Amino acid sequence: MDTGYFLKRYAVVSVVTMIAVLVISYLLEVFAGFDIGSSGSIATALVPAMDAGQTYARRVKKQPESGFAWKLSAVFVVINAALGLAFSLVFVMAFGGLADVSELLSGVGPVGWVIIIAIAFAIYWLASRFFFGFGAKNELKMQEKLAAKKQP
Repeated sequence: MDTGYFLKRYAVVSVVTMIAVLVISYLLEVFAGFDIGSSGSIATALVPAMDAGQTYARRVKKQPESGFAWKLSAVFVVINAALGLAFSLVFVMAFGGLADVSELLSGVGPVGWVIIIAIAFAIYWLASRFFFGFGAKNELKMQEKLAAKKQP
């Protein structure tokens, strides 16, 4: 099993999901006056984790081992955070507002940021782990149903 493949696929799906969330957020704001705020950001971790679980089940034909799923989910969080940070920096630099970001960073303080990052990591890790397993489970069920339909 090639773990590198899952990580690359996770990164690609993460970027696509980030762009989709950005577009949907913008369209909701413009046409419905609804601001999803930061709640849409969790989708950028859940969708790729579920896709990774489905891909795992398709390739390996079984549910991932628990320890492997926890380890891979931790790596997913790191990848998601790095891509999200890079995506946000590019977006902020393209549209200005770097001063707003530095003001926000300085207002919270270092201890505050450590607490925020630790809580966010824990939430994203648990969510990624759950959705990785959920994606694999759903894919295996779908494969069983497809196999049953092919039986005469």
